[in-house]
Order: sequence, then C-alpha cells, then structure tokens
Amino acid sequence: MSIREDTSFFEKSVQLLSTLFNLFASVSLITMILLTCLDVSMRYFFSRPIAGTYDLVSLMGAVIAAFAMPYTMLKKGHVAVDLVVRKLSPGKQLVVETVTHVVGILLFIVMVWQCVILASDMKDAGEVTPTLLLPFYPIVYFMSLCFFMLCLATLVNLLNIWRKRGKS
Repeated sequence: MSIREDTSFFEKSVQLLSTLFNLFASVSLITMILLTCLDVSMRYFFSRPIAGTYDLVSLMGAVIAAFAMPYTMLKKGHVAVDLVVRKLSPGKQLVVETVTHVVGILLFIVMVWQCVILASDMKDAGEVTPTLLLPFYPIVYFMSLCFFMLCLATLVNLLNIWRKRGKS
C-alpha cells in the first residue's frame, strides 16, 4: 500500500492501523482455514476431532469481519450503488456523499458504544464459549475498537472527497 506524500499524519496513522487490523484479520482467516482442515482431517482419518474448533472458528469469524472493515472502507471495497447519485450535479453529489459518510460515522459510534455495553454485560455475566470456556467479552471489546477505527476510516474518506472537490 502506497501512502501519498500529501496525506496528513492523521490519514497516515489511520491507514497504518487499518492495514495492521487487516493483517490480523488475514492471519485469523488463514488460521481458521487451517484449523478447520485439520479438524476435518482428524475427524475423518482418526475419528478424533479437535475439541473447541467450533468455538475458535466462531470467534475468528467475528475477528475477521470486524478487523477487515476499516481497511475495506479506506480501499472503497464495500458494495456501493450510485446509479442515481452519478446523475446529480457535482455539488449535489458532494452533499449526498457527505450525508452518507456522516450517517455512517454516527451509526458506527453507536455501535462502539453498544459493543462496550455488551462486552461489559458479558463480562459481568461470565459468558463463555460452550467447549473451551473462553470469555466472549474481549472479542466484543475488540469489535468496538474496530468500529471506532471504521469511524476514523470513514472520516478519512470524507476528507479525501472534500479535498478532491476543492481541487477541481
């Protein structure tokens, strides 16, 4: 990933953290694939499945989804349908994109807040995975961190949209 010279410290920091988060998601995906293959092989050839595979794969699924989101936002990798927006004037496009990004930031701020509350409740209740008895709450706290990073990545995209409009 190349970082342009005209980016601010804030943008560079968000890009770097998002890349690190995505790397963690990628390692989790590879681990999940290897663990699943090993579990299936052990079950098929030796009738000895790996205990807790379901627990670990479930937790890694949450990690993969959450940790990949900020990087995906920066790379504009999410599905976007802009058939109507493209037909608007540049000024109206800017308004629509700004409103969309601000609403997204507000939505993910609420998700950060709710994840923190949920993680705290899970910790207090002692909720754990069924087989390995791993606590759920650390994953939910990390998800709140990822949603916060997603807010920052959305803000970076919005700033880039404004910067691009200012140059044209």
